[in-house]
Amino acid sequence: MRFLRLLPLGLSAFVVIVAGCSGTPSTTIDGGGDSSTGGDGGCIDPTEGAACTPNEVACQPADICCTGYSWMCQNGAWVEAGVGCACFVGGPFACGPSTTCNSKSQFCVDQAPGIALPDGGTPPDSYSCSSLPSACTSFPTCACVSQHNPCPTTISSCDDSNGEVTVHCMGQ
Repeated sequence: MRFLRLLPLGLSAFVVIVAGCSGTPSTTIDGGGDSSTGGDGGCIDPTEGAACTPNEVACQPADICCTGYSWMCQNGAWVEAGVGCACFVGGPFACGPSTTCNSKSQFCVDQAPGIALPDGGTPPDSYSCSSLPSACTSFPTCACVSQHNPCPTTISSCDDSNGEVTVHCMGQ
């Protein structure tokens, strides 16, 4: 069984996702324009919130189905648009060396200690699972979770591969 989904990317661009039951989905970008708009394979590496115009074409993640989002120029800014793909199945994932979170309802918090030991060594990070904010349960991404201030200090980085969100917090 195959399915086809068109996702708008501005006025003249769209993404076509074709997936088979046992294969990896493939992504085709059609800018619908000349080489200046990316229609011949050129694309822009977007940054969330950066300015864009409808004729610009975004370089999409290698596997947008399993990443769970594609880039879209919306109201003059790049946004991660959730695509709700089948490989976003959820389940347990490792959060540090001994903690397991459920990607359907939780995200991983990696908290750096921030204080050196008396001998100058660094204590290990602590890991815990937190409930996904309700706005993020359909499409758990760093962009969504980060809007809900998941760290007691500042987020140093975040990873949301395969819908498994891990937020790395700076030490206190």
